[in-house]
Amino acid sequence: MDILYQRFIDHYSGSQQLTDHTKAEICNHLSILHLNKKHVLIKENQQHDFAYFVIKGAVRSYFLKDGIEVNTWFALENDMVGSLQNFNDKPSKETIELVENSTLISINLKKLKPLMFSNIQISNFINAVIEEYALFLEEKIYFSQMMHSIDKYLILLDKEPQLFQRIPLTYIASFLGITRETLSRLRAK
Repeated sequence: MDILYQRFIDHYSGSQQLTDHTKAEICNHLSILHLNKKHVLIKENQQHDFAYFVIKGAVRSYFLKDGIEVNTWFALENDMVGSLQNFNDKPSKETIELVENSTLISINLKKLKPLMFSNIQISNFINAVIEEYALFLEEKIYFSQMMHSIDKYLILLDKEPQLFQRIPLTYIASFLGITRETLSRLRAK
């Protein structure tokens, strides 16, 4: 088994011991992608059959509001990115784009999802992936809705300082709900 696939499987299998057969079944629906910065993985209002595990790189999610990009989250190494809407065969409500040249594991949801009904280990594995992704999204919702911009900035600076090195400040300002100029003033303090 490819070492990157093993990393992905280990990340989500936790204490669950997957059989070699189950690992092989999962790996049959994975592929490794090397994509350039600005590549759009998922487009808003479109159905997409894949989710992605970030091996190396940075990703952002945004939607358009009155023609303006509103950034909703960022993901880095060992994060899952995708759209839960797509998992349920519905169009995505967001666009997901690479911010850096990236290496990803592509997961074919359309082919892997039916195996949940015939293999309990695959079902448990996919549930672990969805659970972690749901927690990731819940944290982002809380972060974006429950705090003032200055508090968000300070928490982001404390908990995820690498974002300020890897994500353009325009995207971070949008995520914080402030202008780039306001972010520059905050950073200068």
